[in-house]
Amino acid sequence: MLPWVTSALTQEEQNKMMDTLRQATKNTMFNEWLNECWKKPSESPMQNEMSETDISLKDNDFQDSLEQCSQMFKPGWKDIFRMNQNELESEIRKVYRDSTLDPRRKAYLVQNLLTSRWIAAQQKFPQEASAGAFNGEDVLGCSPSFRDPEKQIFGCEHYKRNCKLRAACCRKLFTCRFCHDNVSDHSMDRKATLEMICMRCLKIQPVGPICATPSCNGLSMAKYYCSICKFFDDERNVYHCPFCNICRVGKGLGIDFFHCMTCNCCIGVKLVNHKCLEKSLETNCPICCDFLFTSSATVRALPCGHCMHSACFQGYTCSHYTCPLCSKSLGNMAVYFGMLDVLLAAEELPEEYRDRCQDILCNDWDQKGTSRFHWLYHKCGYCGSYNTRVIKTQTPTSDCSSAQQ
Repeated sequence: MLPWVTSALTQEEQNKMMDTLRQATKNTMFNEWLNECWKKPSESPMQNEMSETDISLKDNDFQDSLEQCSQMFKPGWKDIFRMNQNELESEIRKVYRDSTLDPRRKAYLVQNLLTSRWIAAQQKFPQEASAGAFNGEDVLGCSPSFRDPEKQIFGCEHYKRNCKLRAACCRKLFTCRFCHDNVSDHSMDRKATLEMICMRCLKIQPVGPICATPSCNGLSMAKYYCSICKFFDDERNVYHCPFCNICRVGKGLGIDFFHCMTCNCCIGVKLVNHKCLEKSLETNCPICCDFLFTSSATVRALPCGHCMHSACFQGYTCSHYTCPLCSKSLGNMAVYFGMLDVLLAAEELPEEYRDRCQDILCNDWDQKGTSRFHWLYHKCGYCGSYNTRVIKTQTPTSDCSSAQQ
């Protein structure tokens, strides 16, 4: 919609609109998505109709970021091969000292410096690699794989699709990135994928929604195709979120999901009144340590704002009722706490412990208080929760009536 909207605005109005969009989406991946969309106008019907004003807008909007990148160390491949370890470390320190860069940009530049020699080698021999790909070289995995061998349905255990992707990292063919990661010692960057193989004609070709071989007569690789993520899916409803800049399972934003700008994640429309926690998904699951933001498994939001996989949640709550990160209760524990009240009312402590008190901290109420001595259970006098921890045990006194029950 951006080319259509901006075509009716002046240059100044266009710049103001883009500044407003960036400010409203500063915690998201929207700017990254916008960069990728502008880079590939030919892949979108709306972008094919871009006017000269729109192209000028693109150049002006991203000139600052390009100038910023140009100020960084950008040697040619010959310079990179001549760099020693001390010079490489010096350039990395320059990046870390640059206060104008945000943490995500710093991480990106440092990663590229650390892998600079490999990147330089790829830039040095792109034509040779490309020529080998299209001249019928023997590529590992150049054979069809089936999701259902009996019905001859192409795909793998993860996805139904009619193509395989050629990983940019190792130049091998895999049905999906999960198939690649399961047998490799590195992860596949799906957005860097440039080539695919049609599993009907077994011809390697540029990645796209249909097979370019005439014999396949425009065979569709899948019902859904994303040119940014290089993602194919032939079974589920999938949409690309411009703020996450990745594909999500669902009907789309405004239908069954919305994007929370604070949490920077897509959330079901039923959870509009959730507790926001800045960039809550940009972390690892506290149980399995898988990165939640790009995880394909279902993620569950906890009442405290933290997240974990739904499967991990089910296993964890079999023996725990507190968040593993902040120790707050994971739900309404009134019934369980009522059972503890009955248990403690029927329990009689030895005489030497009856007048002893303990200082406690309530994890649910975030308040300090006192409670009568017990070996296991200490009730908060503010909210009645037993989700507490002992700070200090007081010496016996003649009167412990001040302790909050």
